[in-house]
Amino acid sequence: MAAGSVSAQRDAEGKGGAQPRKLQRRGQRVRGGQPMAAGFGADQRHVAGDVGAVLSYNAGIAACEKGAQWQLALALLREIREAKLEPDVILSYGAGISACGKGEQWQQALALLRGMSDSKLESNVISYSAGISACGKGEQWQQALALLSEMRDVNLDPDVISYSAGISACGKGEQWQQALTLLSEMRDASLDPNIISYNAGISACGKGEQWRWALVLLSEMWEAKLEPDVISYNAGISACEPGGQWQQALALLSKMRFASFDPAVISYNAGISACVNGDQWQQALALLRGMSEATLESDVISYSAGISACGKGEQWQQALTLLSEMRDASLDPNVISYNAGISACGKGEQWQQPLALLSEMRDASLDPDVISYSAGISACEEGEQWQQALTLLSEMREAKLEPNAISYSAGISACGKGEQWRHALALLSEMRDANLDPGVSVTTLGSARARRAGSGSRRWRC
Repeated sequence: MAAGSVSAQRDAEGKGGAQPRKLQRRGQRVRGGQPMAAGFGADQRHVAGDVGAVLSYNAGIAACEKGAQWQLALALLREIREAKLEPDVILSYGAGISACGKGEQWQQALALLRGMSDSKLESNVISYSAGISACGKGEQWQQALALLSEMRDVNLDPDVISYSAGISACGKGEQWQQALTLLSEMRDASLDPNIISYNAGISACGKGEQWRWALVLLSEMWEAKLEPDVISYNAGISACEPGGQWQQALALLSKMRFASFDPAVISYNAGISACVNGDQWQQALALLRGMSEATLESDVISYSAGISACGKGEQWQQALTLLSEMRDASLDPNVISYNAGISACGKGEQWQQPLALLSEMRDASLDPDVISYSAGISACEEGEQWQQALTLLSEMREAKLEPNAISYSAGISACGKGEQWRHALALLSEMRDANLDPGVSVTTLGSARARRAGSGSRRWRC
């Protein structure tokens, strides 16, 4: 190397290069021929190793949380304790509790929350919120509310996430009043409910068949400058379903489109069901047809609701057409689909068709349930086919199904119309033995006898 170059290099080292090299020499000690970290004694190196190990465990627990692998998350937490490492409140326990929640293991989640004190860790808002969420997913609304109360007892202020989880838990427990109370408490605590909070509240009101309150919450969202999302609209439409508020359901579907949201299959299904409950079979069929126009594929629920709508509108031919369309669309009708079809045919006084559908169910390896048989017996009653009605009652017993009041009442009425009073009285006796109220059946039988006597018809057969 040229003298000038060496000199220049030395000058550079003197200004900046020598110091790093000096630090490097200080920072490297050799023990047993191996370099050691600068300035770290054995205890410090142990601490650094512990921190690294906990971080690795936390990463593993977080991965388990995302994959809902609660057993693995608990195993990793157990390993942390056995290795006498200090778990982290948020990353170790918080993620572990959340993993248990996703796995619907609310008891395990509470056990972890209680176990934090054994590890001399103080539960925080995040760990409590995860516990509340876990209880909600496990449909333990009382436990969720107890944790919210406990937070205040330990001087922790529930946040928006805590309240939203509690509201969701109330919704799953069909406790709509409690859900509304929590929303009110949020405002009293100067917390602004977010979309998740409102969606949980709307869903809770829907499950409690409180469609008016659900629409009030949707209105509050707009007033709070919160744009409802697809979940908000779907929850609102579903809330309109039980009360048969079909106009409101159709209005929300229209608002979804105006807000540039594409209604999904679940949106249409809820709307169709609302029309069913509102006795609007034409509107229900219009929505069903509208699904294909929106390039959505109707599912079994869509068709079943449509068939039920046809039944309420006494449109048995339409009901059978929809059953046929299901098969053409490679959809297998389920028990609910068949039950709706049987009921529709019965209301149309078509007793042969219900018997054919019952036979189809068995051919499709579907077991008719009490509703299937009751609808079939009612159809036989409408068609004055008392022998067929008694045959179906017998088949129910052979299938180890207990006839209910509807089954017996329809059978008794069928026997009454066929002037088979002995059979009718035998069914009345069976009802009493089964602790079923025969009041309606007695009235039906008495009316049938009065009609026969008043018309001077032939005497009742034995």
